[in-house]
Amino acid sequence: MPDMIEGENVKGLMEAAREATQVLLGASSITVVAHIDADGVSAASIASSALSRADVPHECRFIKKLDDAEVKQINALHSEGVWLVDLGSSAISKITLPICCVSDHHSVIEDAGGNLKRKLGQNDLGSFMERKVHVNPHIFGIDGGQSLSGAGVTYLVAKSMASSNASLAPLAIVGAIGDFQDSANSKLVGLNQSIVQDAVAEGTIEVTKDVRIFGRESRPLARMLEYANDPTLPGLTNRYTECKRFLDEIGIAQQSENGWRSWVDLDHEEKREITSRLAGRLLDYGKGVKSIRRLIGEVYLLSEEERRTPLHDAKEFATLLNSCGRYDRAEIGLKICQGDRGDALKTADDLLRNHRDTLKNGITWVKKKGVIRRRSLQYFHAEQEIPETVVGIVAGMLLGSADSNEDRNQAERIDVDFKVDCSVPIIAFATSVDDKNIKVSARATRELVLKGLDLSIAIRVASEKVGGSGGGHRIAAGASIPLGREMEFLDAIEALIISQLGTN
Repeated sequence: MPDMIEGENVKGLMEAAREATQVLLGASSITVVAHIDADGVSAASIASSALSRADVPHECRFIKKLDDAEVKQINALHSEGVWLVDLGSSAISKITLPICCVSDHHSVIEDAGGNLKRKLGQNDLGSFMERKVHVNPHIFGIDGGQSLSGAGVTYLVAKSMASSNASLAPLAIVGAIGDFQDSANSKLVGLNQSIVQDAVAEGTIEVTKDVRIFGRESRPLARMLEYANDPTLPGLTNRYTECKRFLDEIGIAQQSENGWRSWVDLDHEEKREITSRLAGRLLDYGKGVKSIRRLIGEVYLLSEEERRTPLHDAKEFATLLNSCGRYDRAEIGLKICQGDRGDALKTADDLLRNHRDTLKNGITWVKKKGVIRRRSLQYFHAEQEIPETVVGIVAGMLLGSADSNEDRNQAERIDVDFKVDCSVPIIAFATSVDDKNIKVSARATRELVLKGLDLSIAIRVASEKVGGSGGGHRIAAGASIPLGREMEFLDAIEALIISQLGTN
């Protein structure tokens, strides 16, 4: 394990993982409850595979949020215990089943004394205290927003069950990539990097240094450049014709006898030439070295998957899982993680196409309606025009692509008056399918987090003030609030944002 992640904090986390193992292996039956995103689906697959290998009877459930209604359903389960993965840190005290293990990486609420506790007190758990274990890196001073995902925490528990579960490391990597934990440093860091080392040792992951643009495996070259947003490519992002012209001008053949070429079809010299031209373009447009560093980084390839498919690249694999979970088909993603390359994969491909169309339509809708700017935040209310399960992704994509709006031609193409402001967080609302609640998603930039912004705290406190609940990470968080309380929520969270950033 790298020196940077050695120490008592990691030892404590590993000890918690071992305690969870003892509790889970001693159960007569377990229900795995997971979040619906890529990290949650990956975590559920790791948990399910580890339990299957240990002959522990179990089933899996996927949920959008762990509110009181879901807690009530969990407490009514017929299994002896529950394993909450990629969620649960805010609800462990509410679970009344004899066994409850949580492997989560979201921010943990402090107790009245300002301390983070791995186990709850005797008064809370009674005689079952030793059978409830909370495994979360935040409790041990490790950043769960960047150093370890929900799937990663679950992997630590699985590996403590049996060393052979190191074969599940690629799924933990997919989960981390799905949670954008490679974004800040253009590679995975911290405990995530130790999981990468496990996978490399197993021969299941190949790590290469390459462009980090999404679609390296499955998109034609021009389309890959067109949809690039991390970083955005001045004059190219969202401009397909310009992308084709760019490739033609430097002599890159876009088609072969086998059809449209993808990035992985290029030889070394072709890749070098395109990368050099893109770096030069970023500098010419004043984007600086920082953007170039974001252009190139570590790419994680699943060695056992077929080349030129979404399953070969961890980033594309994660998007495929997202497209399943976000449309109430998380079980399809689970089957794919566990090896189904037949009907499940075909269904997932259809869901992926629908996912892309939904995101595209959502972004178009927001650009048409506009974003409302307040003093220290900006927001839009999608009502039921954008599904509650993806409104946060749309918000993040808008914030991430804001730089492209600095190009006047691009701004004219979408809407002259439309602009997302990177200097403040963006809040997105969507009406739940039952018309009773409002889904809230909040997104920010790394620069704002470095200045002191913590959306996980802000959204939790603000949502509780209006009768809701929420949490998440410093850079991205979510909540559910009662219908009609949106303006009160905005007032509350804006006051908290101003306090955190120290703005007047």
